[in-house]
Amino acid sequence: MERLLFLFLLTGSCLYFLSKIYRRILYISLGRPAQHRDRPLERWKYFASHVLGQKKVRRYPLYGLGHAGIMYGFVILLPATPNMAAVKLFNTAIPFVDNNALYLFVKDLFILLVMAGVFICLWRRAVKKPEWLKNNTEAIGLLLLIFIIVLTEALYHGTSSALQPGGGRLWPAPLAGALAGLFYNKPVEFTMAAGAVFWWAHFLAIFSMLWIIPNSKHLHMLFAPFNIYWHSLGHRGELEAVDPGRAAEGKAGVNKMEDFTWKQLFEAYTCTKCGRCNDQCPAHQSGEPVKPKPLQGRFRKHIEERAPLLLKQKSGQAVRQVASGQEQEILKKNITGDIYKEEFIWGCAMCGSCEEACPVSIEHTPKIIAMRRHLVLVEKDYPEKMQQFFSNVESYGNPWGKTSVESSGNPRGAKRADDNGLGQAGTGSSPGEYVYFPGCAASSDPGAGRAVAALSNVMQKAGLSFTVLVAGQRCCGETARRMGNEALFQQIVKNNIKKWNDLGVRKIITSCPHCYNTLKNEYPRFGGNWEVSHHSVLLAALLGDGSLKLKPTRQSKVTLTYHDPCYLGRYNDVYSEPREILRKLPGVRLVEMQRSANWSFCCGAGGGRFWTMEAAENLIAASRAQQVAATGASLLGTACPYCKLLLEEKLSRGGTQAPVQVLDIAELLERAL
Repeated sequence: MERLLFLFLLTGSCLYFLSKIYRRILYISLGRPAQHRDRPLERWKYFASHVLGQKKVRRYPLYGLGHAGIMYGFVILLPATPNMAAVKLFNTAIPFVDNNALYLFVKDLFILLVMAGVFICLWRRAVKKPEWLKNNTEAIGLLLLIFIIVLTEALYHGTSSALQPGGGRLWPAPLAGALAGLFYNKPVEFTMAAGAVFWWAHFLAIFSMLWIIPNSKHLHMLFAPFNIYWHSLGHRGELEAVDPGRAAEGKAGVNKMEDFTWKQLFEAYTCTKCGRCNDQCPAHQSGEPVKPKPLQGRFRKHIEERAPLLLKQKSGQAVRQVASGQEQEILKKNITGDIYKEEFIWGCAMCGSCEEACPVSIEHTPKIIAMRRHLVLVEKDYPEKMQQFFSNVESYGNPWGKTSVESSGNPRGAKRADDNGLGQAGTGSSPGEYVYFPGCAASSDPGAGRAVAALSNVMQKAGLSFTVLVAGQRCCGETARRMGNEALFQQIVKNNIKKWNDLGVRKIITSCPHCYNTLKNEYPRFGGNWEVSHHSVLLAALLGDGSLKLKPTRQSKVTLTYHDPCYLGRYNDVYSEPREILRKLPGVRLVEMQRSANWSFCCGAGGGRFWTMEAAENLIAASRAQQVAATGASLLGTACPYCKLLLEEKLSRGGTQAPVQVLDIAELLERAL
């Protein structure tokens, strides 16, 4: 009878679990095709780092160890569970599991590690709970089930050990041997009954998990390793290109669940709902109505509502059977407007903090870009300020709406050319080895233009041969693309590539991280293959090889802090070079902000917000200004014109204890030469 009851519960739990997983796979299959199986060696390396090495979880060392103990414990204990069933019900042991001394020792060790991991996680939730971590009965309940599973396994083996002739032994299973001591000198019937209770408690806890996992965030235990393996291997700063011509068919961007790829649907079920993304999101942390966590949670709920109806339609059932009443409303729901409000879609700064924090490698920003593309290309529904931006870029080649004659970014010493669009500057044996592309911000705004002049002066002092794109310079198109206007972006790209290739451009220097990321990582897909360098990397190299000599100073040191631009640091891993420059500056002491390097806090300008949001409304910039002030620095260095302009405005308007001067690293270096 016991055997039949066990097999009934086992079969029912497994069938329920597998049916739910199969159902989710059917839902996910409704998404568009996507290629995520290429370059297997790179994928396995990423998998080893992020799954086996727990790269993202290790950011919190103690809790990372607790999580790793639970994860690895379950892997190690996996063979022991069927062995427990086989021994008790069929009096048959699994080879190399039941009496393998090494395995028994390792198993007991990992039972202790799982227990410790559960206590660490419970401590974190009950005592040291971070703001981003939300408690619920499901999470607490699953931790308790895990504890019951490993504890009852240890106790069961303790009773088995106590029943052996001569009593329990500490070796090779020290935990089971120690627990066997609880049953010394007890009646055999009592020990056998206790063992049966522990055995059933162990398996009932497992069966309970099989019912809970498919319907909860803990589905990530199964899906996360696959999602991490299928993680995009494209450059982080490159967006997927789409055909703008399909906008007339309503096929540009996404507005329905099934417009997303299957991988993006898969991510909704992979999300652990841990809240790390919210903790790192500068918009959410600043009090703006943007939360990356609901991007997955809300999407999963919508999939659960919509996908069953689509499957019914796909199976050929009559529409009247499928879409009636409430179901009809679900089928009418759009992604933009119904599932996600437009303030959420346009509020994202595209800084990538959420993706940096996500322990299961969910890619948030491509979803938001896809929604923006639909609103811009298909619906023509976007803020009025964006319309002005697009109009200026189309008519004048820059968002400021200035002609090239009005632009203020002509570097000191650069000669304007009448015909070819290049101005000669610098010295050297091979004139024009580099082309300096200032970008539209540095070319159109006087504040950013000062950094252009400083950089030109520094490069000339280093004897660098370069020319400058001054006449007819146009925007690189980065912001238009991040706003969702893929048509305008591709038009700009094609025009720039043709012009620059005709001019014989080979090497490009730029001082704007947005330009740097776009020219380096996105233009090659359209045929723009040049060697692209950011000015921070170039200046660090010139200092390193002795091309630039710093003058000594006896002045007391001033305190300086550095702001990492998102598209230089997080998107392109340029962290060390700017700091190498700043640490070498005489009379300067570099201090780091609490949020720096890959965990840096965005300035709030990205994703088009510089153009669509009034500075007074930009709470991200205000938060970053406060973080600057908290260091006590009198100088703020950065390497991005947008960061410079926005933070300069915030720091100059008050709200901080002392005035802070904001300078580009080129300006700081020029002062020290």
